Amino acid sequence: MSLGRINSQVNLSALAKMMSNAGLQRMMFTDNFKQQAKHLKQLLKKNGVEVEKKSYVSELINSSYEHLLTHYRHEYLYKVALLNSYVLNNYSLSDTILLNEFKIGNSKADTILINGTNKVFEIKTELDSPERLYTQINDYYKGFSEVYIVIHHSEIGKYLNCVDDHVGIMTFSKHHTIDLFKPAQTYNEKLDILVMMKALRKEEYLQLVYEITGKLPEATPVRMFKACINLLSSYSVLDVQNTFLKIIKQRISLSTNDLVQDPSVPDILRLACYHYNLNQNQYISLIERLTHQI
Repeated sequence: MSLGRINSQVNLSALAKMMSNAGLQRMMFTDNFKQQAKHLKQLLKKNGVEVEKKSYVSELINSSYEHLLTHYRHEYLYKVALLNSYVLNNYSLSDTILLNEFKIGNSKADTILINGTNKVFEIKTELDSPERLYTQINDYYKGFSEVYIVIHHSEIGKYLNCVDDHVGIMTFSKHHTIDLFKPAQTYNEKLDILVMMKALRKEEYLQLVYEITGKLPEATPVRMFKACINLLSSYSVLDVQNTFLKIIKQRISLSTNDLVQDPSVPDILRLACYHYNLNQNQYISLIERLTHQI
């Protein structure tokens, strides 16, 4: 492999890191915004993208997005497409939330959607392999009822026989949208109260126990979790799941919804703003930063 090729992959990876959930939040919502924006401009040049001597930050972000869509379709781009072309076209954010990197069992679900139903989306880009897929899906079914894998449209054959019939399949299309290839079937046989409880923060699992049983166990802090599990053991796993979903749905502020759908917010930024729980003051600052010239 030539040095030029190595440098190309290094530069693409660095650009992808800036165009990620954490990278975009770091650039758009921290004090060193100008330094981050200048670095982005430098990375675009290193990747062979022509940029104007003076460019708006929004232009730099959009150029990065387009370049990565062609040359390095990393996970965040799939998540952006999932929000923009699937979620916003099929659901209302007023009663739907998305959770990012949700830990369940020994795995982290890339994206979870909760409204009247609940769905897990496991993203496998062309940069990934199906190596851990079986274990991941098995973990997801311990807390959720519908699981989808999201793959590039060219890799359907690679993944079709890797998953059970009740697992849904979505594809990242050549038009950069997420399309439904095969719907998931509701599957509740593996739901596990212990795994759901461990996925919650302490105040959340205490809320769950109180809402279901009407009381909290009398136990020392060290023994509280085990006492809660014992208390729930006589209740239906589906009742526990319903409350579990209701509680984790509270993690996203619904006031963010209108702001992230504003046309002034670039497509690639919308998801990062959503997971940042963008408020009105932050939105005003964001728009100012997008119109700043570097």
